[in-house]
Amino acid sequence: MEKVRIITGGSGGQGILTLGKVISYAAMHQKLQVSCLPSYGAEMRGGYVYCTIVISSSDKISSPVSSETDIGVFMNEQSFKMLRGYLKKDAHLILNSSLIKKPGSSGYKIAEIPASETAEKEGSIKTANMVAAGALAYVINANFFPFTRTGLYYSADKILPSKELAALSKKSIETGWDMLQSSGNNDIHRKD
Repeated sequence: MEKVRIITGGSGGQGILTLGKVISYAAMHQKLQVSCLPSYGAEMRGGYVYCTIVISSSDKISSPVSSETDIGVFMNEQSFKMLRGYLKKDAHLILNSSLIKKPGSSGYKIAEIPASETAEKEGSIKTANMVAAGALAYVINANFFPFTRTGLYYSADKILPSKELAALSKKSIETGWDMLQSSGNNDIHRKD
């Protein structure tokens, strides 16, 4: 597949826009085409936040606005309920199971990762978004086209405000990737 459409969602303060930036910079670092559109409410913290991203391995890139995304990454229950209408049937779904209950029969390929809980154990709840970024990158790599952790590490160094946070974020990226790689969930690993 030469294109993947992604939507990420959560509440203000969960690092949704940073997640979108990290994935976008990683794509550019890997010589892929990318289009990214962040969106957020007027609240300073706690309001809705989401980001749509299109990554293409060809020179053709489309608008990041899409009503049928291939992958959804949701960090809280409210964002999942509000934004799941943007997912196409049989989309890949990454849920922060620390804050979201797995939906019943949904028609999605679901991966649950305890992103908030894992980040807290690794040293900072602020890197829950990077646990999700690692999982997202793994899904892209396993199901769409090559996408490396190296690109994510480059992005963390480029975007994050301190070396300490970048180092912690790289560890969280690694953890998110490894969670899915070792899960054995055939839905996540299935090639389209």
